[in-house]
Parts: sequence; C-alpha cells; structure tokens
Amino acid sequence: MGLDADEVCRNLRAFLSAEVLHGQDPGDHTPLADVGVDSFALMETVLYLERRFGIVVPIDRLTREHTRTAHALGCCVAELASESPAP
Repeated sequence: MGLDADEVCRNLRAFLSAEVLHGQDPGDHTPLADVGVDSFALMETVLYLERRFGIVVPIDRLTREHTRTAHALGCCVAELASESPAP
C-alpha cells in the first residue's frame, strides 16, 4: 500500500492533539505516557489509525517499543500497511 510513516505521524499527532491532549502537540519523539496518553487513549488512537488507514494492528504489535512515541507508532502502522495485500 506504500504508506509514508511521516504521513501517519502527522495524522496521529493531529488526532492526539484534538481528541486526547486538548490541543497539546505530543511531538514525534516525546514518550506518549509523558504527555498523558494512558492505555485507554492508546486504544482509542489505535482504533482511529485502523479506520483511517484501513489496516489492522495485531495485539502482538502493541509492544512498548511500538507504542512509546508517535514516531514509533507511525512507523509500525506504515510497516503494517506495506505488509497488507493490495485490495
């Protein structure tokens, strides 16, 4: 599917800012937990990304490494999209 990680990060940060962080931009490399993203907000965010980009994030991909920052999560989603077969 050729999804750009930077595009995913921009969408992810916009979602977090608008829906979770009340206007605060988390940045690409700030730990999400440090800006108040809890497990519930993380699941909301993953569901948003799945709908937005038409992918499924398997539970085994929701590791600390993949969910630590917006950049890490964006790269994970872009990688999943590239693994998905074209419709």
